[in-house]
Amino acid sequence: MKPHKPLSLMWTPNKTILALALVFLPLLLALGTWQLGRAEQKRLLEAQMEQRQSRAPVALATLQTPEPYTPVMVEGEYDNQHVWLLDNRQRDGRPGYEVVQAFIPESGKRVLINRGWLAAGPQRSQLPDVPRVQGHTTIFAEVVEVSDHPLLSASSEQHSWPRIITQIEPAVMAEQIGEPLAAFYLRLDASSSSALRTGWARLNMSSAKHSGYAAQWFAMAFALAVLTLFANSNLGEVLRQRRAMKGRAE
Repeated sequence: MKPHKPLSLMWTPNKTILALALVFLPLLLALGTWQLGRAEQKRLLEAQMEQRQSRAPVALATLQTPEPYTPVMVEGEYDNQHVWLLDNRQRDGRPGYEVVQAFIPESGKRVLINRGWLAAGPQRSQLPDVPRVQGHTTIFAEVVEVSDHPLLSASSEQHSWPRIITQIEPAVMAEQIGEPLAAFYLRLDASSSSALRTGWARLNMSSAKHSGYAAQWFAMAFALAVLTLFANSNLGEVLRQRRAMKGRAE
């Protein structure tokens, strides 16, 4: 019996699959490349954070332009009359708020302090009791740069205190208390006696997560490329014949 002639690879275009590949393959590759770029940015930021957080705390008053993630020490007292509750903050799956207060330092502008998290009450109308801090105190914290999200705001429907907000905006909050505020805010260290539940998430997404997303996009691009190759050629038949011929030879 004459052996079968080996099949040659032939191109048999499938217009539908080709059209999908032309649209989605560049998109998937672009998304993967973008995530790799974001991963590199986050790696640099993580290294910067680690370097700054390893320093000993410095007096805030000595810093002309405090850099984000710099550990600082501030002496003064809390403004207990003005408290904001940063909404939609969860810990361990429980809804709650982060407590933000103005702090009056011994020198310089008032600065906003994020003291940490408190659980929400069983009813939306039942706000948590915020522990007051009376008199002179020393706090340890880190500088945080204010972020801006177009759908969030420090404006509040309440005219009494505490006020519920969805974003820290010093300029808006300064108008509410009639006092100037620093353009950044501080996030309390757990070692401060006035700290509530801290456990801060340093970044909303780590470099490792971005790398993982990049791998997923590239894997999808690879799968689409393989699907396109098989759908537009007789590669599947060629491979099956070669396996069969190899099996007979053995």
